Amino acid sequence: MQAAETGIEVPFDAVYQVYVDGKPRMETRISLARKDGHWLMSNDGKGTKGLPRMLKFRNHERSEGEFVDGLFQPHRYSSETRVAGKDDLWSAEFSLDENSITTQHEDGSASLEPAAGTVDPLSLTLAMRHHLGAGQTGFQIKLVDETEIDLHDYQASAPENLDTDLGCFEVVPLKRIRKNSTRYSQGWYASELAHIPLRLQHGKEGGKEFEMRITSLQIDGKPVTASADCPS
Repeated sequence: MQAAETGIEVPFDAVYQVYVDGKPRMETRISLARKDGHWLMSNDGKGTKGLPRMLKFRNHERSEGEFVDGLFQPHRYSSETRVAGKDDLWSAEFSLDENSITTQHEDGSASLEPAAGTVDPLSLTLAMRHHLGAGQTGFQIKLVDETEIDLHDYQASAPENLDTDLGCFEVVPLKRIRKNSTRYSQGWYASELAHIPLRLQHGKEGGKEFEMRITSLQIDGKPVTASADCPS
């Protein structure tokens, strides 16, 4: 599939296997679709093996919004995580008229500014894809969480090949730049697929590492595969 046939403003459906310290433990499905005149992004995860399965881990995220000049602007976001029967819920409402965000969470609520140009944890990937598609190698993204808006710094490196369950793809590695932190976050974004992430990795030095690896992908209803494995 060529880059001209894809773009950020195109529906997709991606399934990832989630590994914890190198062992498959969860599965998550991330999709983007048109709905009632706007766009809906969703993420549905569940425990499939080991402790996550035993504790009946479930996660559901939704982000509704629209694209403005190629950038996704959320209108509302919700997150629900259940572990061992206990729910963790939070949500965000983006008021573009007032340029503010109202969050609701376990400890109460917060009113934050600005709403314009700020994304939620689910639509963060769409913002990354926009910047990579524009050829930017270093950029910042404003991200809202339950109580504040954080400014994240990202740095891309030279394209490389990545073997996946779908075959070999050229990807752009992207890292979040953190100062005075042992945490790390990085991803590998497919150049020819409008920078859809094929692998994501989060962890802490000396702690657990979580890695998402793509297992299936459809773009605008069409399955995506590569022709062969990467050259050895």
